[in-house]
Amino acid sequence: MSALPAAKQTFAEAVSPAPAPVARPNILIVDDRKENLLATERVLRSLDAGIFKATSGNEALSLMLRHRFALVLLDVQMPEMNGFETAKLMQEHESMRRIPIIFVTAISKEEQYATQAAEIGAVDYIFKPINSDILRSKVRVYLDLYVQHEQILALNEHLRQSNEELERFAYICSHDMQEPVRMMNSYAGLLQEKYHGQLDEKAQKYLTFIAANARHMQKMILDILTFSRVGRETPQMETLDCNRVFQDVLSEFESVIADKKARILCDPLPTLEGCPTLMRVLFQNLLGNALKFQDGSKTPEIAIQAAQTDGEWLFTVRDNGIGIDPAFNDRVFAIFQRIHRKEDYPGTGIGLSTCKKFIELCGGRIWFESAPGQGAAFFFTVAQHKGGAQ
Repeated sequence: MSALPAAKQTFAEAVSPAPAPVARPNILIVDDRKENLLATERVLRSLDAGIFKATSGNEALSLMLRHRFALVLLDVQMPEMNGFETAKLMQEHESMRRIPIIFVTAISKEEQYATQAAEIGAVDYIFKPINSDILRSKVRVYLDLYVQHEQILALNEHLRQSNEELERFAYICSHDMQEPVRMMNSYAGLLQEKYHGQLDEKAQKYLTFIAANARHMQKMILDILTFSRVGRETPQMETLDCNRVFQDVLSEFESVIADKKARILCDPLPTLEGCPTLMRVLFQNLLGNALKFQDGSKTPEIAIQAAQTDGEWLFTVRDNGIGIDPAFNDRVFAIFQRIHRKEDYPGTGIGLSTCKKFIELCGGRIWFESAPGQGAAFFFTVAQHKGGAQ
């Protein structure tokens, strides 16, 4: 029994290992006088950092090309290349541009030099002789900031890898599950067809139940596949006639619209630079939900509009259905979250989360306004790219 928790922990670590520890930060001290280098090194030796020394600007730049540094202590007065010239060259190189610089000087104490240092991007400008405690305190602050920054980068990379692994796992699982579910549905259909009229009421009910659940599982698998694909590839943008996309989606709901005698009111929609898959997913889910979440007490009415705003198109899909209780607002776009019983309103709980994931990937937003019994209005934005049509 005692070995089980350890085994579970080992498995979890293997699937999603912890981020690698942050490397020990480095400090670069630049001064043309070796005695100053040794004195500064002695002051900073107690800090948990690697210490590199350079006697010229050229040597410092060479070290910065080969190592990562949390901070540079840079002497102003040096032969051949002074501290200001060295700092300017650092700003021209991408890998050095964000390294904090503290200028150290014994003679350039005029205000103009401090101003010049600030313009170059130095974080501090201190004078010799240096107070050891103050220098250690200043350096410790930048070491801590460096370590925190590296930890955030490591955690972000770890999170990115974990998300990719989860999405890959969802894709593989849902892909491999399609065939057995398809076979389950097919054989249930064959049994119903071959033994029609020979089965008693209970057996027929069981077969109908199997077939219905197999179809529901197929829909869920397809939705998971769609969700897992979002973000795996860069969305392809093209000139897109939203009217045509909407009419294509509308034709998929012809029988539902006819059964419910629903009224669909659609204003002219724009032609724009966008992702056709995104628009199809949005229209399919929002129109499908607007048709589904009705209580039968009135004729469903759904209105689709688009308006040009500052740098984007704002789309609205409004219905007169059952509405959404504000208590469930935080669950509407969450994957696998349902706010109604599936017996009343069937679905997988993945559609709106896919919409949100997809549209945010394309730089847009999606939200809604609703109240119980008063219908719902869903809004989403699409960027207005240069060259997009009217």
